[in-house]
Amino acid sequence: MKLDRNITKPRRGKYALIKLRGLDLPFKELKEPESELCSFVPTRAIDYGGSADTDFFVIRLKDKYAAPALAAYAAGAMRDDAEYALEVLNLAKMAAEHARQRMPD
Repeated sequence: MKLDRNITKPRRGKYALIKLRGLDLPFKELKEPESELCSFVPTRAIDYGGSADTDFFVIRLKDKYAAPALAAYAAGAMRDDAEYALEVLNLAKMAAEHARQRMPD
């Protein structure tokens, strides 16, 4: 199994981030997310992680490796911000208890 970013050209991962902070977006249930979302999300808010400064790695809580990854992240964050670390640790707990854990694809 390989990361999408390591087998695609341009080096692009499976996901893009939509930076919601600072945007005034209408939050509604979308019938066709791909087409409707693109109609009101400004291009400046979409981040494909195309550079060293914008790279990212998305972890879904149903991923069978999410719990230990998030627990390790929380442990690293604990020395700087205990409140934040505990919030991440709660995500790790949710991941560990996820009813439909599966291998990442």
